Amino acid sequence: MSTVQPWMVVVGTLAGMAVGGALASAWWWSKLKRARRLIDRIESSRLLLNEQTTQARRQIERQQMELGELRMVAERLRRKAAQAAASGESVDGPESILPLEAGAPVSGPAPLAGFRPIEKPRAPAPTVASVDAALERQERARERAAEGGFARTEIQDDDGPHSRGFMPTQLDKPF
Repeated sequence: MSTVQPWMVVVGTLAGMAVGGALASAWWWSKLKRARRLIDRIESSRLLLNEQTTQARRQIERQQMELGELRMVAERLRRKAAQAAASGESVDGPESILPLEAGAPVSGPAPLAGFRPIEKPRAPAPTVASVDAALERQERARERAAEGGFARTEIQDDDGPHSRGFMPTQLDKPF
């Protein structure tokens, strides 16, 4: 055995290990790259959700504060309306549409003396004679329209080979 052969085995082994390491690195690199993209996407989604949650909480806090203020205003207006009702004053304005507390007397404008609501006059019930007269008027209107306009169409008794079942209402002029 010559001295060159052991060196060739050592160099071949080192070269094989280098090629194997490069192949394993390339395979793991694509997997790690895909995992990094997924991690970045999940992280950005988490940050976006945290921002949206913070905004929603702030909006809820503002709405709760507004609701509290509106409840206080409504309570003040109810108390004013209850005091006005108890003292006998008339309540006009926006507080008059608010519901009063249970048991509070309701005061409103006094009815006018001698006031009667306007009644609509009722139409008399149709009689047989009035229905017959209306039908007769409609029939006369139809006849007048037929005389001044096109003739009425009528079903033909005998159907010819080119008949479509109705008499013509207009005649075409020959050219």
